[in-house]
Amino acid sequence: MKRLKFWIAVGLGSGLSPRAPGTTGTIGVLPLLFFIWEGSLIVWIFGFLGLCGLSIWSIPEAGVQLRDPDHGQIVIDEWAGMWLAAFSIRFFTDLTVWIGLFLGFLGFRIFDITKPGLVSWCERKLPVPWGVLMDDIAAGGYVLILALVFGMISA
Repeated sequence: MKRLKFWIAVGLGSGLSPRAPGTTGTIGVLPLLFFIWEGSLIVWIFGFLGLCGLSIWSIPEAGVQLRDPDHGQIVIDEWAGMWLAAFSIRFFTDLTVWIGLFLGFLGFRIFDITKPGLVSWCERKLPVPWGVLMDDIAAGGYVLILALVFGMISA
């Protein structure tokens, strides 16, 4: 079970890159997002909730194994944040899958790396594993806000 938790936490290996593991980890979820892009709202919601649950379940064990509760190679939280970003673009804009995933990825990574406002607060103030997950959810939430604004402007 410990090995399973570790592999889930590192995004099935997508976060094991020695350079920019958060970025490579986020890239790891893109094929799944491409595959479900046209899926129903319920598929998107259950996928998001599933990733959040897997994050809370797997992050503590991976943190122990990596000797850091928020090690960069733990990327299941990036998967959940990117899922929210992609969901936002999918349901609140008219962008195609390719453009939507590209812009979602770009926006999510910018907010995840720069950690503005709520992203930084979640990372600093919430306990592990919640802070590890919620900073990425907040980064995805910023993309949600942009998607809503863009969707309203282009309507």
